[in-house]
Amino acid sequence: RVVTGLLAACAVMGVSCDASRDGARRVSVLGSLWGAKPWNAEANARSIMLPNVAIIPGGHCESSAIANALRYEGYAIAECEVTGGGSALGFMFQKGTFPFLGARNDDMRERFFAAAGIAWHRGNADAADSGWAEIEGLLERGIPVILRNDMRFLAYRYGGRQGPRWASFGGHYVTLFGIDLTHGLAYVSDTEYPGLQTVTLADLERARFSKTHTFPPHGEFYWAEPPQAGYSLDYGRLARSSIAGVIANYRARAPRSVEEPPLIGLAGMERYPEAIANLESWSEKSYLLPAVLNYMAGNIEDFGTGGASFRTLYRAFLARAISAGEVTELEPLLAPLDGSIASWHALSADFRAASVEVKGLDRAGRSRVFTRLSHRAEALLKSEKAFYTALVTVAEAMDIAIPEE
Repeated sequence: RVVTGLLAACAVMGVSCDASRDGARRVSVLGSLWGAKPWNAEANARSIMLPNVAIIPGGHCESSAIANALRYEGYAIAECEVTGGGSALGFMFQKGTFPFLGARNDDMRERFFAAAGIAWHRGNADAADSGWAEIEGLLERGIPVILRNDMRFLAYRYGGRQGPRWASFGGHYVTLFGIDLTHGLAYVSDTEYPGLQTVTLADLERARFSKTHTFPPHGEFYWAEPPQAGYSLDYGRLARSSIAGVIANYRARAPRSVEEPPLIGLAGMERYPEAIANLESWSEKSYLLPAVLNYMAGNIEDFGTGGASFRTLYRAFLARAISAGEVTELEPLLAPLDGSIASWHALSADFRAASVEVKGLDRAGRSRVFTRLSHRAEALLKSEKAFYTALVTVAEAMDIAIPEE
């Protein structure tokens, strides 16, 4: 499956002008459903708050949202088991003024829930009330609800106000643990934050139905059913599914029908050094290059990847499967993965250094910097190939069915 839905960062792209207006329309509709004024009519003077919520900060938005929801319901699940069991590792690079590097597959959630044997459901966001009656019903059952949204409208991320348009990203996930209709507030967990965050229900509705061009959220929400009696995670099953999925991600290729296809999978990594060497030929606004290079470093380390383009989280998964699950067949993967992690760190550090270095350089000087960065990318390719080879070797030793190249 082509790795296209990589939700690892808040991509620097535009947002539709009518995003706020559409959100305002929905707020008005909900106001008529919940009272004369949104959420604070006398008839709605109530709150639904799940008790004894304990949040563990995470490295990636959706995997941490899933992990916090599952832990509340009684599952003993760590975030790395979500990303690892969901075969999250991948590669995608899309050229542009601010080129986007993503390192996560688009079906992590589906793969994880299937491999973990956890029942989950999508809600109906097309309902007249945007799914709020269903969401309230779930909270009343004691079930947290995972919401997809445009992070630009989560004011706690931007000093209490709406974020800038360039921060618009509709592939961001939070977990809802409570709503207060008296005061029009919602309480959510969100990635790196250590406790519940407060957002107005009006802003949350704008976030859920933003018309951003960057992965529009369409009001998506979902939840997992509580564990059956005696449930425990089958690390062997999770590991086998993970290895097969990651190999498929590495073997994925971009669709030929796309005019400017992204670089995908291991084949895309092979073209990545050349793309970096020629960066200025396709990211033509030279005055933006310091910000571009810093952004490229952030795509690797900072923007919801857990570090080293999801490789750090994957290593934690392997270590946990080996120790807690006694899947010792995975041990040969650790050393090559450590090499990959080191190469990702080195590349991101050089991107950051170059973001300062290119200031004031002429085109020839900048070209020399890009050549150096391309050499870093070649070293990364070598490390990634070594890890991929180890994956295939382990898959063969474990008799895991892997897709044809």
